[in-house]
Amino acid sequence: MPRRLIIALLTALALTGPAASAGAATTTPGSVQAAPAGSDYVKPAAAAPQEDVAVPLFPIPQSTHAPAGFAISPLQAVALAKRTPAMQAIHRHEHPLLVMVLLMPRIRYEVDFWYHLKPVAAVVVDSHGRVGHIYRGALIFGLYARGNYSDVFDSPWVYLPFGFMFLLPLILMRGATWLDRLDLAVVLSFGVSYALFNNLVFDAAVWLAYPPLIYLLVRLLMRGMRPARRRRPIDVALPTWVLVAGVVLLTAGRIGATLAPKLVMDVAYASLIGAYRILHGQSIYFPSLGHPDTYGAVNYLAYAPFEAIWPVKLWWTYLPAARAATITFDVLTTGGLVLLGTRLRTGRAGLRLGLLFAWLWAACPFSVLGIVKGTNDGLLAMFAVMLMLALSSPMRRGAVLGLATAAKFFPGVLLPVVMAGRGGREHQPLRRALVGFVLAAAGPVALFLPPGGLQEVWSHTIGYQLTRPDIFSPWALHPALAPIKDALEVAAVGLSILCYFRPRGPRSTAQVAALAGAVTIAVQLPALHWFYLYIVWFLPLLIIAVLANGPAPARLSAVPAALDTPAEDSDLEGDARALPAAA
Repeated sequence: MPRRLIIALLTALALTGPAASAGAATTTPGSVQAAPAGSDYVKPAAAAPQEDVAVPLFPIPQSTHAPAGFAISPLQAVALAKRTPAMQAIHRHEHPLLVMVLLMPRIRYEVDFWYHLKPVAAVVVDSHGRVGHIYRGALIFGLYARGNYSDVFDSPWVYLPFGFMFLLPLILMRGATWLDRLDLAVVLSFGVSYALFNNLVFDAAVWLAYPPLIYLLVRLLMRGMRPARRRRPIDVALPTWVLVAGVVLLTAGRIGATLAPKLVMDVAYASLIGAYRILHGQSIYFPSLGHPDTYGAVNYLAYAPFEAIWPVKLWWTYLPAARAATITFDVLTTGGLVLLGTRLRTGRAGLRLGLLFAWLWAACPFSVLGIVKGTNDGLLAMFAVMLMLALSSPMRRGAVLGLATAAKFFPGVLLPVVMAGRGGREHQPLRRALVGFVLAAAGPVALFLPPGGLQEVWSHTIGYQLTRPDIFSPWALHPALAPIKDALEVAAVGLSILCYFRPRGPRSTAQVAALAGAVTIAVQLPALHWFYLYIVWFLPLLIIAVLANGPAPARLSAVPAALDTPAEDSDLEGDARALPAAA
């Protein structure tokens, strides 16, 4: 019990972080002083941001005419920005400075200053001439990192209740060690990084996102390579009806949180644009400024039914099609976890395990963040659960992984884990898994192949993602760390291959989930852009890896003929195979 209380206190710190940051990142007006004499600010001949941003930014001429809705002109905004003490201090050391004025959402200007074609500051001036934040460093182009990332998620009325509900079953677990609880509770520690991120402490926020990732990578590898068998399966000291009610209420709360925001993020628009183009017979890969075509065809196909019902051209702001798609993926993930529990254990124990899976998924605050923002990352979580459900069939699990790869490409690195399945090196199951993968992954690509062929697909998708500039990673903030990033990339590929050969012998579903989760995190570590939305890529796998590892299977001689099947073809394992002594 003291260990449970320690875990509760530690995770409470993470719980209070994001909630305390709500509203803490509001802009504060800056003072306006006289312009310095002999100023040598000059207007650039041509200067443009080095990165396409998600929100609409419009460079405008530095004229004396105020745009509609503005009380001051662009030239007046430049003058106000130049007079701030911060900009005068910068100007004393770096001059001449180039200036560019942009129109921002919420009717405001952003005045960007450049020195030797490198950005040095961005000053926000509202439509009435009040000077707000002055951003430097990564925050100049990292618009999403300027605080108040999600009004709904940042609210203590959302984050704290969901965080408490995630923590509750960890405290009440039976048959679990304190390390089992810690492996799940550490997910909440991402809240510390998020709180700093939301309060504009950006560098620290980036670095503090990586200790939990590294911890989970190590722990999942340990669980996958050498699982510790329990004396009894994990359960929770709550009645079954409470588990059912909790999952229903949490799911309803998630749906309500998804419907609340006025806007969704750019990923939702990109997914629906691709769906729109499929429905209208257009190529899903096309020249554009915002790069909405960086995903695979399956991602756009998944959004097509919702786009057909709620066309994006009629709902350009609220976007009900994106919300409906996000909710659908989420509900299917929840239902799939319940079904998986009934596959892993028999009778009432299986139902309780599935409900516990679903409870932790639905209560995790960072899975809530994804649906609140309307991202397509829930599609990968859904495929992860489907992969665990299809584990007993080589062809089916290969096909599921192929569809996931044709949606967002990264899951392809899990192919060695999926080919190995539950162990055994018979060539026929391996070939069937590979055939299923190739057919499911290559089919959508061939069906929507643009005129430029595979080269055009690459340049719009993986090629663009590998070369785009970003800020949320140590490698993006500090390019000198590139050798470490390269080494991590090689290590991720090597780990994926290693998981085909190790561990030898039969593997349980919990082991396969642990290995897949470890490889997923290994791929995320060297990415130029990592974000809290990507936690859901491995979250279902983490939950399954921790909770599904039950007592050691009974010896085959004690198993009735009906259950005497190879591990490759059976969905029953763990305590479902631990038959009563009378058997």
